[in-house]
Amino acid sequence: VVGWIDEARFVEGAVPDTGRLVGTLNLSGLPDHTRSLLVAAVAAGKQDIAGLSIDAVGKGSMRVMEGKRMKVPARLERVISVDLIVEPGAGGRLIRLVEAAPLSDGDPDMKLREKMLRLIEAKNPAAYAKIDPEKISDDDLETAYREAVALDVVPPAATKPAAPGTDLAAELNERVRMIEARANARSAIAACNLPQPAKDKLEREFAVRESFVDADVAAAITGEREYLARYTESGHVRLGGFPDVRAEDRSAVVGSMLDAFFDPAHKDHRDVQSFKECYIAITGDQRVTGRLENCDMSRLRESVGMNLREATVDSTTFAQVLGDAITRRALADYRIQNAYDAWRLIANVVPVTDFRMQHRTRWGGYGDLPDVAEGADYLDGTVPDDEEATYKAGKKGRLATVTLEAIKNDDVGMLRQIPTKLSSAAKRTLSKFVFDFIRANPVIYDSKALFHVDHGNLGTAALSAEAWKVRRLAMMQQQEMGSNERLSIPPRFLLVPSELEELAYEMFKNRGTNNDPTFVMSTAPTVVPVWYWTDATDWAVAADKSDIPSIELGFLDGREEPEIFVQDTPSVGSMFASDKLTYKIRHVYGGAVTDYRGLAKNVVAG
Repeated sequence: VVGWIDEARFVEGAVPDTGRLVGTLNLSGLPDHTRSLLVAAVAAGKQDIAGLSIDAVGKGSMRVMEGKRMKVPARLERVISVDLIVEPGAGGRLIRLVEAAPLSDGDPDMKLREKMLRLIEAKNPAAYAKIDPEKISDDDLETAYREAVALDVVPPAATKPAAPGTDLAAELNERVRMIEARANARSAIAACNLPQPAKDKLEREFAVRESFVDADVAAAITGEREYLARYTESGHVRLGGFPDVRAEDRSAVVGSMLDAFFDPAHKDHRDVQSFKECYIAITGDQRVTGRLENCDMSRLRESVGMNLREATVDSTTFAQVLGDAITRRALADYRIQNAYDAWRLIANVVPVTDFRMQHRTRWGGYGDLPDVAEGADYLDGTVPDDEEATYKAGKKGRLATVTLEAIKNDDVGMLRQIPTKLSSAAKRTLSKFVFDFIRANPVIYDSKALFHVDHGNLGTAALSAEAWKVRRLAMMQQQEMGSNERLSIPPRFLLVPSELEELAYEMFKNRGTNNDPTFVMSTAPTVVPVWYWTDATDWAVAADKSDIPSIELGFLDGREEPEIFVQDTPSVGSMFASDKLTYKIRHVYGGAVTDYRGLAKNVVAG
């Protein structure tokens, strides 16, 4: 509670539903920083930086309006509060701001009217006797006031003889004209959109001028506006004595708040510990009912950065705000390098544009170049053989839900894990997709298994220094398709299950007294432990993907990161329809083995 309202009254409109409630809002309990903000905003011409919204209890009925079923109020029975907010739902606004006005002054316009009547009564009693103070119009009151002022400033000729050559009528007319000119000047200055300090400056200037016309006032207002425009930055005028008032985008504030909730370990994100508070701050649903009618529509609009007056708020709005935050956190986790990213060592990444079959044709080599004798023709080479691998991009994904119970119970631990677990699932699935080409030994483009005796890339020896030498030599002896020339490309990666990781590292270390490295040590590969392989004895090798592109992975439209969406059907997954929010994670990719010569495996019995 920061104040109260006096003199509340209803003002009839010209047609139904155009009337308005007006009153005097006294903000004696307003915090100093908020008071300063309002005063500075009005001074800067930002009269609409805050508005008024009513929180009331009433009765109504369900009706269909503009194609939507909604509850329409018929009457108000109790007003709980009238609140200052950024965007009022029904257009409530502050008409004027009077800083530190005495409580007994009432309406400034009414006070001026009373002063005019008192002056007429004092200066022209005869005219005042003919006036009905309660019924006299503003125009008649202004005429009577001018006459009374004229009598005051121009004494009767009988009491003050005119100076030789003085035209008393002309002097009277000029003085009355200046009274009118000053009144018009005050009105014009008050009505312009200049900041209050600039208005005060112009009022002081024209209060002391002996003579001027309306055009002079208009020119002065224009000149002051152009002068201030030179100091304007991004639409904000910096004025001495007032802070630079800027409105912060609420959607950015909400986004930062949710980012802070999902990333509590960040040094700048340690002040948001309750998801329930986040929900209330975004929706205005104070009791966490999950009902749209209990939400603050203005808050929801601002939370998603919508056009405040044109946006439609529906049951998906909060879901979109939360979904954006989950996406940001999930993608941040997805980009953190871990064991799941080892697939990038052996697979080439390309974009694909659709879900149709992808064809990857690989041409063989021409063999050695023959000699060309002087003056002789160059010989045509035999067209190299080709091999074609095919694959399609496919969708992978699942749903994740946030329930009303989780929000009401403020289940922080569970809610914070949603983006992390979604990103982890996506990375793990992708990594398995690539390494399964080696684990599962699928049939490839030539209708044979990837690891096959005909491919010269299949062995049975357990992992050892001697077995490594044999497997390395076999890969280097692989022949180029078409030319049958040896490729002489050694393996660069040693892929092992977790059980063989230590052995693989120890194989390439010097354990003897000889400081010179052995041959096996000099060929040391990068050991890649594949966490999910369950066969504790099988192992594989892979060449550098830049030497032999053995596996290709194609992402739809080149999007390597997964996408997170709000449930397609709001009525199925909606906090305001079924007490839950449903999110869908989608990752679209496909791949195939494009050359068996860069891969080899030893399948060990037992």
